[in-house]
Amino acid sequence: MMMDAAAKGDGLAVVTFRLGGHSFGFGAEWVAEVVPNAWLARPPALPAMAAGLLDLGGTAITVLRGDLLLGLPEQSFGLDASILVMKGQKGRVGLLTGRVDGVRDLQAFTYQPVDGDHNFQGCLRAQLVSDGFVVHLLDWPRMLGAEEQARLAEFEDRTAQRLALWDDAPS
Repeated sequence: MMMDAAAKGDGLAVVTFRLGGHSFGFGAEWVAEVVPNAWLARPPALPAMAAGLLDLGGTAITVLRGDLLLGLPEQSFGLDASILVMKGQKGRVGLLTGRVDGVRDLQAFTYQPVDGDHNFQGCLRAQLVSDGFVVHLLDWPRMLGAEEQARLAEFEDRTAQRLALWDDAPS
C-alpha cells in the first residue's frame, strides 16, 4: 500500500546520504548539522563502533560508524564522506556516512511502509520512492539499542572526565 509521506505525520524534509551502495535518509528534524569528513581523535579504549571524536566548536562529539550500525560490510570512507550530527535524547552524536546527497522535500516521495524488524538492524521505517530513486528512511531513535546507548553514555562520560583534566591544570 502506498501513501503520501506527509499523510503519515513525518516531518517535511529528509536528509539523504549514500552508504554501502544504498541511499538512506533521516527525517531532517533529527539532523542538527552536516559536517564534511574531518579529522577525528582516536583516544585509547575507543570502541570499534566509534570512528572517533569530533571537536565541534569545543564540544567532543562521538562519531559512530553508520556502516556497522546498519549491519553493512565495513566501508572505507574517503574525502566525500560526511558526518551527520544527530539530535539525541542525551545530546548530540555523530554518524559517519558516505556522501550526503542533500535535503529533499518529503512530499516529492511515495511512502512505502516496510517490516522494520527484519532489515538494516530493525531501523528501517519506510522506503521512499520518487522517479525510480529509492531512499531507505531510517528511524533514528531505533538506531541504538538500550545497551548500546548505555555504553555510548559511559564512553562519553569517560571522555568528558579526560577533557576536564585539561581544564584543571595547576596554575
